[in-house]
Amino acid sequence: MFKLIYFILIVLFFNACSLTKYNYLNNYIDITKEKKYFTNDMCSTNSYLVKSRSIEYGDIFIEHINLDTSCQWNGLPRSFFDDLFKQKNHIKSMRILERIDLENFEFNTYLINDKYILNLIYYFSSFEDTFIVDYKGVLFTKIIKSFDKNYVNRYLSKQRYSSKYNSSLVNNNIIGNYFSKEIEFSDK
Repeated sequence: MFKLIYFILIVLFFNACSLTKYNYLNNYIDITKEKKYFTNDMCSTNSYLVKSRSIEYGDIFIEHINLDTSCQWNGLPRSFFDDLFKQKNHIKSMRILERIDLENFEFNTYLINDKYILNLIYYFSSFEDTFIVDYKGVLFTKIIKSFDKNYVNRYLSKQRYSSKYNSSLVNNNIIGNYFSKEIEFSDK
């Protein structure tokens, strides 16, 4: 009986932890009401793209990747995302101006082609990665301010980068080899 109660508590704990990110993002954008474009690869489950547009936040692009537990990244996920974004948008230069790490979030401000500003929010956990391209920068600023009320986005009023980006690391994995099944070696 004790084992059953222990098992239920563990399941509830991990479910609550996995829902925290969605609830946190849903404070700003209700993902459940957005149309999801599911992406597919042998290493991913329940991965998708979302394109959101609102008056408050402008255009937002989201790629959510849920890796199977038998798979692993073959490098740094955010670097893979940056490279694919740069390639698909034919960007000549993409330089980080600001990087802020808070809990499981990484906030990046980029200078695109020495002229335009772009914000990227990267959320990560054990087997999930979410990339949020914030063209307007308002969502980016609002989430950081929920951690640090004194934060000032000094790039918010600069000329912003805009694109119709619609690519996916999951759909491009066969070409890019971003993640793969873990190889198990036996001692025999």
